Amino acid sequence: MAIKAVIFDCFGVLYGGSIDTLIRMAEPEGKVMLRDLSKQHDYGFISGSEYESGIAELFGWTQQQTHDFLMHKRIRNEELINYIVNLRQQYANLKMAMLSNVGGGTLEYLFAPGELEKMFDVRVLSYEESLAKPNPEIFTLTAGRLGVAASECVMIDDRVENCEGAEVAGMMALQYTDNELLIKRLNALLEA
Repeated sequence: MAIKAVIFDCFGVLYGGSIDTLIRMAEPEGKVMLRDLSKQHDYGFISGSEYESGIAELFGWTQQQTHDFLMHKRIRNEELINYIVNLRQQYANLKMAMLSNVGGGTLEYLFAPGELEKMFDVRVLSYEESLAKPNPEIFTLTAGRLGVAASECVMIDDRVENCEGAEVAGMMALQYTDNELLIKRLNALLEA
């Protein structure tokens, strides 16, 4: 079956994530607390401010130090973002989505106003749905919003468990490791 939609993760694909850096820095008991804070934020159970406060408390930082750390540890993948823009021009009928485990107020810091709307037909964000990857339901929801069958989608994610969730939902998945390999593999799928 032909690919009719490509779905991109944000953190670990379009942007390097700060949570992984924090987890590497934390003591063992802090790692568990960070993962819990991150899940609460991703599902929309706590606000961005509450998320930052929890991290600040864990590391003994001020709110401003925490905010600055989170913003500076996110690195934009310009090459891949430009590739997405070019895909939209090259394949006029190809649907594009962003599916991300993210808390409220985060994407506004990372993308210029209107930029996401130019790149993606649909954005499905975990905090808005109270549902997160790797739950297969969020992949099915994304395909439905794109107006295509899950089997007509390819999901791009850096985490194995999220790729597996997409496959359980009926999608093809490509695990992101680097731009060159992803672009080569995705181009081959789209040209098939």
